Amino acid sequence: MTKTQTVYIDHMVCDRCKTAVRQIATNLGWRIQSLELGRLTGVPPRSTEEQLDSLAEQLATVGFRLRQGSGDVISRIKGLIIAFVYDDLANSSTRISDLITQDIGQSYPHLSRLFKREEGRTITEFYRIQRMERARRLLVTTDEQVSLIAYRLHYATCGRFTAAFREATGLSPTEFRERGEYQPKALDSL
Repeated sequence: MTKTQTVYIDHMVCDRCKTAVRQIATNLGWRIQSLELGRLTGVPPRSTEEQLDSLAEQLATVGFRLRQGSGDVISRIKGLIIAFVYDDLANSSTRISDLITQDIGQSYPHLSRLFKREEGRTITEFYRIQRMERARRLLVTTDEQVSLIAYRLHYATCGRFTAAFREATGLSPTEFRERGEYQPKALDSL
């Protein structure tokens, strides 16, 4: 009998990604127990390295990458951050560091050093980039008030959001919206 395995997958950024991963794993005979951005837990049909190679190969055909070693944690951290940034119902008082440490079960300083070593940037930088990309999308694709966008992106105040946005883009959110010049970026390329 094979044991439950958890594998970590890079470049999962949305529900369609989860659907694609679910289909690939199911077609390979996995019994899926849970599937989240960056992480699949289930029982493979066989407990062999060949089974993981097959999963990695199939995932690669649609642009995903199976992570192993310390990189598996990096995939999970990225998935947690992306899910948090795009979840309008997430508790805005939750700190991203608390969310990550509770999910992964390791200290934030350790995870932060690991992320920096593997990615060449900090967790905070990755989080900021994801928030700014979503802010750009919301400013151009909706007519929501800037204060609501700030709240959706888990900023404590509209002023903090405006300052962060200006630092990242050189424009205020209102100026950016008025220009309307925005080319969406794939979340896995940020």
